[in-house]
Amino acid sequence: MHRPSLEVLEFNKIKEMVAEQARTYPGKNKVRSLVPFKYKDQVQYKLKEAGQAAALIEELGRPPLLCPEDIPAILERASKEIVLQISEISKVERLIRSTGNSLAYFKDLKDLEEKFKSGDNLIIDGPLLKYAENLENQGELLNEINKIIDENNEIKDTASNKLKNIRNNIDSTENQIRNKLDSIIRDSGRQKMLQDTIVTRRENRFVVPVKQEYKNTFSGIIHDQSSSGVTVFMEPVEVVKLNNNLRELQQDEKAEIQRILRKLTLKIADRYRPLKRNFNILVKIDEIFARGGFLNQYDGTVPAVNKSGYIKIVQGRHPLLGDQAVPIDVHVGGKFRTLLITGPNTGGKTVALKTLGLFVSLAGSGIPVPADDGTRISIFNSVFADIGDEQSIEQNLSTFSSHMNKINMFLSKADANSLVLLDEIGAGTDPREGAALGIALLDEFKEKNAVTVATTHYSQLKSYAYSNDGVENASVEFDLESLSPTYRLIMGVPGGSNAFEIALRLGLPDKIIEDARSLLDEDELVVEEIIADLNDKRRYYEEKNLELEKLEARLEKEKEELEKEKEKLDKDKKKILEETREQARRELRQAQAKAKRILSELKNKDFANRPDVDRLETEINQEMKDMEKKLKTESKESDKDKEISHDFQPGEEVRINSLSQTGEIIELDDSKKEATVQAGIMQVTVDQSDLSPTPDEEKEDKKTFKKYQVKKNKSVSNSLDIRGKRYEEAQQIVDKYLDDAFLAGLTEVEIIHGKGSGALREAVAELLEESPHVKSYRTGGEGEGGLGVTIAKIGK
Repeated sequence: MHRPSLEVLEFNKIKEMVAEQARTYPGKNKVRSLVPFKYKDQVQYKLKEAGQAAALIEELGRPPLLCPEDIPAILERASKEIVLQISEISKVERLIRSTGNSLAYFKDLKDLEEKFKSGDNLIIDGPLLKYAENLENQGELLNEINKIIDENNEIKDTASNKLKNIRNNIDSTENQIRNKLDSIIRDSGRQKMLQDTIVTRRENRFVVPVKQEYKNTFSGIIHDQSSSGVTVFMEPVEVVKLNNNLRELQQDEKAEIQRILRKLTLKIADRYRPLKRNFNILVKIDEIFARGGFLNQYDGTVPAVNKSGYIKIVQGRHPLLGDQAVPIDVHVGGKFRTLLITGPNTGGKTVALKTLGLFVSLAGSGIPVPADDGTRISIFNSVFADIGDEQSIEQNLSTFSSHMNKINMFLSKADANSLVLLDEIGAGTDPREGAALGIALLDEFKEKNAVTVATTHYSQLKSYAYSNDGVENASVEFDLESLSPTYRLIMGVPGGSNAFEIALRLGLPDKIIEDARSLLDEDELVVEEIIADLNDKRRYYEEKNLELEKLEARLEKEKEELEKEKEKLDKDKKKILEETREQARRELRQAQAKAKRILSELKNKDFANRPDVDRLETEINQEMKDMEKKLKTESKESDKDKEISHDFQPGEEVRINSLSQTGEIIELDDSKKEATVQAGIMQVTVDQSDLSPTPDEEKEDKKTFKKYQVKKNKSVSNSLDIRGKRYEEAQQIVDKYLDDAFLAGLTEVEIIHGKGSGALREAVAELLEESPHVKSYRTGGEGEGGLGVTIAKIGK
């Protein structure tokens, strides 16, 4: 890859923005070392890493990483049996702890497999798990280090029995010395000789401050004096021997600490390879999550990758512009491999050129790009960029000469696997010669089949794009109303110079503009008129398209409102029909009751025409039955008119809505739209419209209930020991145990969590408080384990 071109594209600045996402200095440095790859498979793999990391950040946050940058040097020293200092061992301890935390993080990722079970889901199908699988837990070494070094980076007294005895002797000797010195400074005969009644240290020996004039009178050894000279610090003869003993003990302590550190160094040296491998993996993971974090921060995308030279950027934003970036859509390398971008100065041509080259470099390095889905990036062996005005003072070259030197080098190296970016091609010399040279250069790059994108002001080059296959125009838009660029990139249309229009709007006299127009060649005027006409048509169709989009949106909204209104009318209709049928049923029942009552009264009377009464009863009953049958038929037909949205199958578990029962379909009669359902001990025939699929959660509940019913008859202990478990793990174990205990019919259980810090006890209490199986709970009493045990009553 051409490194000067990467500098021109500000690739290193963007890498620094990515590096800011890393959590460790080695991770940041690894990001800074990224360069574009040449192979498609490599790039796809790197981009997939970043995509998975971005998804994981959203779901689980970032892994807790600690990778001190000097770990490789520390491990190298240990491998050579050079005794490590406490601070160095502490850094190794942080590396081991970070490894354990990362393993726990990726274990949580494995637990997500059920939630994200999908063939193309980056969260569980990405490559990051492979890195985690190569991490090796060094818990045993971590315990060894923690036995010796405390949280303040000090050697613990308990690091060895010998060290503990030495330190006890040091404490005892120091106390003897202090007692001796306290008696000396309290001695009335010596108090006048002392500058102050305090005990201090000089040269690591206990001394007292003595006035200068008494230094020959006070019995002791001088170790120091004050800056003013009025005080000397003397070691009384009474404590000389004790101080000597203390010095010897301190030397013994130092030697024992050195022995302990040497032993610990050798243990670290034994784990040199896995520790170094863990460090490299954690740094790699940090670098991957930095790329994923960049994707999330800039709302980017993982682009599709190809090797054919095709680039398609959808709503691309240059990251250095931040919120000021105007998204651009640009494509090249498909039907045409040469793209000419025209438009006014400061209109965004150079930004578009840099964005295109930068995105190719970023994606090629495995860094997602700030663009929308649908973006496609080609992998190139080389990216050549000549952007900006440069003069070589050392070589005394003009801007034009400097550009020609670069382009000459590009010509010698460019091929079909190259991307060439040329800003203001042919500029810096006579416009006619520059335009002719620009066309010749574009022809040469086209002959080499390189993908070439150039910016220009020259009209001849705009015409060149129209008259040559494989070449396309694009332009940055300029708003003549506000006399300012919009920074939008328009594909397929060249940009006009707009110089005459701008001059007119700024008040330049018409005569001057007409005189200027007359000085232009007819061909140049025709090109500008064509461009102006094309731009007018483009704006016209954009306005029409916008109007059409608004019309479509309004029609869609009206359609939704009509559908809602129809749905409401259907519901109202069904409600009214149901209410009418219900009213008819009530009236029918009342009429039946009244008829029975009248007939009963008639029968009780001594009428001669009793047969007539019986006949009347028969007629009334028949009419009632006919009315009831008619109501049922109407209701049934109304129900059958309901849309059956589910394709029911024999053996499927369903809910009978009218009975609020669930059952299994035994047989289907599609001609009658009926189904025979086994609901418990009953077998009923109902309309399919009265059925609905059993919700998944109900099915799952039944499966779970059956599963636990099987376990119910198994032996379940009334005691559960969770000591040593982690908080979340303990809660899961206790939750399952309570289910088993409830189904097994236990009335009281004990949960042993130990006293410790109280975290497990709180976890158990929190779960018992919420469990539907627990009636009450309490802390264990005397003889039951006290604070280390919780007793729970089980029941509804």
